[in-house]
Amino acid sequence: MEESELLLIRAIADRDEKAFETLIGRYQNPVISFLFRYVGDFHLAQDLAQEVFLRVFQAAPTFRPRARVSSWIFKIAYNLAANELKRRKRMDGLNARMSAEGRHFPASSPPGDAAVENRELEEQLMAAVSRLPENQRAALLLKINEGLSYLEISTVLGVSVASVESLLFRARSRLKQLMADSTGVIPRQRGPGP
Repeated sequence: MEESELLLIRAIADRDEKAFETLIGRYQNPVISFLFRYVGDFHLAQDLAQEVFLRVFQAAPTFRPRARVSSWIFKIAYNLAANELKRRKRMDGLNARMSAEGRHFPASSPPGDAAVENRELEEQLMAAVSRLPENQRAALLLKINEGLSYLEISTVLGVSVASVESLLFRARSRLKQLMADSTGVIPRQRGPGP
């Protein structure tokens, strides 16, 4: 499949719209899913995904296959999301200062019994994931949701494979602690590692 993806990128570089549509069809849902879980806002995730594919289209002529196409796409998604989170933190600081001075910008609004319990547990889990440090959250989501290898995650995040292992270990440990604190339930370990 990797060779076919390289062919798609080459066709996109030649401005083949059908190839671009095919690439979007393959990656749109995984990219939006990653972005949503990373930034916690579905509409923002959709907007960022559009920007990801625009950048893929623009960068296709200069793409050099140093990594898998999927790693390249998720690296673009990660960088855009991280930049957006930084921008939002700056805006939150500005809003706080403006509120202290008596001015205010409107804040953005967050978008059977067993089924209810599962939904509540999932909401608690997503809340706990959102409280992880950004690099741990990204590594965890790329591993669990997108199924990327440690090497691919290291490419996306721009860190060593050993750093990815450490990030995932710390993320899982912190996640267990956060879940235990919020629910009193310690999540089950699925096995010896990812």
